[in-house]
Amino acid sequence: MLYSMTGFGRAKKSFEKQVITIEIKSLNSKGLDIRTRLAAQYQSKEIDLRKKIQQAAIRGKVDINLSVESIGDSDYKIDQHAFQNYYNQLNELTGTYGMPKGDILYTVTRLPGVIVQNTDEVDESLWLEVLETFDQAIENFNNFRAQEGAAMLKDIQLRITNVEKLLEQVEPFEAARLEKIRARLLANFEKAQLNGKIDDNRFEQEMTYFLDKFDLTEEKIRLSQHCTYFTEVVSSSKASKGKKLGFILQEMGREINTLGSKANSADLQRVVVQMKDEADKVKEQLANIL
Repeated sequence: MLYSMTGFGRAKKSFEKQVITIEIKSLNSKGLDIRTRLAAQYQSKEIDLRKKIQQAAIRGKVDINLSVESIGDSDYKIDQHAFQNYYNQLNELTGTYGMPKGDILYTVTRLPGVIVQNTDEVDESLWLEVLETFDQAIENFNNFRAQEGAAMLKDIQLRITNVEKLLEQVEPFEAARLEKIRARLLANFEKAQLNGKIDDNRFEQEMTYFLDKFDLTEEKIRLSQHCTYFTEVVSSSKASKGKKLGFILQEMGREINTLGSKANSADLQRVVVQMKDEADKVKEQLANIL
């Protein structure tokens, strides 16, 4: 199973006169980057929430939004100290400059810090409900990422299968290619009028050595092994495997590039180009895999 780094999870629960809402969303990232927006009374609980999401998210840029709203009773209060300070200053200014007082109450209540959210400590029973809601949001979050990952898994498996099928097409072109290279070399020697002036046995040895440099057997074997290993890892039960799959894909890319550099055949080059195209599509998908 694969998990996408992109995900979204939401959970909502009512408890007594409170409505708890938690949202978790993530985007792809090389590591784990957590950002939180918590109701003021839960700022002290941020570390606990971070520990929970670290275990679940593993990688990605994760945003957590937590809000707790009161039903019926207001969740806000007037900061009397701030109100008094503003009121006294406004009264003083109106007297100093001979200005009409107007509706001071209206003015003061709209100044910063006068009406604030109630930040009284939450009781333990409410915090337990928040944790339970958070666990549900994490579950929904991971289910979303699993669904995204399942869709990507099908495409990735198809691409790797395509590479293996293209690899099977190399052998027929390979044999014909070596014969063409041999014939071209002989033609060049004849053109240079070197026939009869060189040792035939030594010529065959040199020809064999030269053609060995164009042999693709090792590259084909290694590429086939990498494809098999990739399939094994992608099918494993481990949750986080995007980085490992990326390393394997890099090795596959090296073998494909070597095949291309040794190709010396238009037909074989076309096969190599198709392999590269399939590998690039896998690379794009792996960028978003956990």
